[in-house]
Amino acid sequence: MNKNKIIGIALIIAAVILSLFGFFVLPEDIVTQFNFSGETTKMNKIPALIVPFLITTVSSILTLGLDKDDERNKKYIFGAIPGLLLLIVMIGVNI
Repeated sequence: MNKNKIIGIALIIAAVILSLFGFFVLPEDIVTQFNFSGETTKMNKIPALIVPFLITTVSSILTLGLDKDDERNKKYIFGAIPGLLLLIVMIGVNI
């Protein structure tokens, strides 16, 4: 296995762990946005966790199908990182 495939698998595993953690720990309605006046926008837990999970997973799966020398690997890996960061921030804000 090459380095990019290991990173892709690690990102998928991290997304699964964070999504399951969020599913069991977070409240039913999660804060997803703040505006300038301090009001919050809430979203149901399941769609709020599925969107960043899918961003990370789809981008990571795309890296697994490419050759190790393909330049698109870096683009897909960098596409997976924002989804993972969204999960981390969402869990951090709502705990």
